[in-house]
Amino acid sequence: MNGKVTYFELPAGDIAATERFWGSLFGWRFRAGNFPGYSMIDGSAPTGGSPHDDASRHPRIFFAVDDIAAAVARVRELGGTADDPVTIPSGAYAHCVDDQGVAFSLSEEPGERS
Repeated sequence: MNGKVTYFELPAGDIAATERFWGSLFGWRFRAGNFPGYSMIDGSAPTGGSPHDDASRHPRIFFAVDDIAAAVARVRELGGTADDPVTIPSGAYAHCVDDQGVAFSLSEEPGERS
């Protein structure tokens, strides 16, 4: 497992308010993402995004893994839950919850597995 933090999401019930708050706080700029209802965040490290109309109240952190299928299986073995991986142009991801209820996500970049 890699474990490096590679991405984060800030949920936005109101994207305009999210852009105002976080843009004013850190100087981040928001721009249209690769699909409707999603904004990318420029100026942050690691890179971030913001799903619109998301009722969640907590940021989501994505951790890098070398093999998404193996990582999902390991989460489940350890007593956590994991959604099945979703493949997107920038790789694959799976939303998970640890054995104490903490939400997080795993991500695999394209071409990670040999």
